[in-house]
Amino acid sequence: MYEVHGMLTIEEYIAKRKKEDKLNEFDVEKRIDNIKLCVDYIFEYFNNYLDITEVENQTILNNERLDAFRKQLREYDKDIQDWLVNIYDEYGKYMHRIIGKILDENDIFLLYSTESEFRSASYECYSKLIKKYPFLKDQTEMLFLFIKDYHRVKSISAMKYNELPFFTQSISDWIEKTQAKYNVSIPAFAYTYVIKFSDDYKKWPATHKKKSDNPYFPYDYDYKQKKNLFNLDSLYTRVSNKAFIRGHKQELELIMMYYWMHDIETDDEYWNEYLEKALTIIK
Repeated sequence: MYEVHGMLTIEEYIAKRKKEDKLNEFDVEKRIDNIKLCVDYIFEYFNNYLDITEVENQTILNNERLDAFRKQLREYDKDIQDWLVNIYDEYGKYMHRIIGKILDENDIFLLYSTESEFRSASYECYSKLIKKYPFLKDQTEMLFLFIKDYHRVKSISAMKYNELPFFTQSISDWIEKTQAKYNVSIPAFAYTYVIKFSDDYKKWPATHKKKSDNPYFPYDYDYKQKKNLFNLDSLYTRVSNKAFIRGHKQELELIMMYYWMHDIETDDEYWNEYLEKALTIIK
C-alpha cells in the first residue's frame, strides 16, 4: 500500500470528521443524514484534503528511487532483482548487502558447488537474520536462490579487475574445467581468500609474523616462509574432499602467491624466484 508521509488515510480522515461532527452511525433516525455525511467525507477527502499532485509526485520519486536501486542489482537474475527491490520498497532494507556480509564471513563460500552446501548456507543465514528481519519468515526459498546467485555474482566481480595470467596449460585446464563443471572460479576464490587473510593477522602463525614498521598494523606477513603459506595446510584439509581441489594444493598456493605479490605486496624479485621454483614442481 502506498502512503504519503504526514497525510491521513481515508479511514483516518473519516474517523476524524466523524469525531468533529459527533456523528453516531447507530442513530437509526439520522440514517439518511449520516449516509449523506459519510459520502461528503469521501468527496472532501479526495477533492479537498488529498493533494493528488503531491501523491503523483511522490509516486514518481519513489519509482525513480527503486529504479536507481535496481541498477545496483543489474548483475543479479531478474527474479532476484524483483525480490530485493520489493523488500527495499516495503522495508527500506538493502538485503543483498546484509546477506552478503554474512556470506563473506565464510572464507570457503566461493568453493561451494552443491545444492546441499547452498541450502546449508541459507539455513545459517536465516537463523542469523530472522529475529531482526521477521519479514523473511516466508522467504526461505528466495533466500536460498539469492545465495546461489550471490555466489555467481561475487565470483564474477572478484575477477573483473584481477585476471589471472597464463602459467601452464595444466593450470589453465584445471581452472576452466572446474568453472565449466562446478561453476566455481578458482581464481576468484584465491583472490578473495588472500585479501581477507591479509587483513586478519590473528590467523597468521607466529612463524609467519614479522614486526611491522606500520604503527597501525603490528605485523607484516612473512611470505618467504617455505611451509604453510596462507594457512594452506589447514585450508586444504577442510576442502580436499572436493574433487576439483584434491591434488591441486601446489597450484592453489601459486595462484594465491600471485595475488599476494600483485595486490598486497610488491616484490618482483622474490615473485620471479618463487614462480620459477613452483613451475618446476607443477607439471
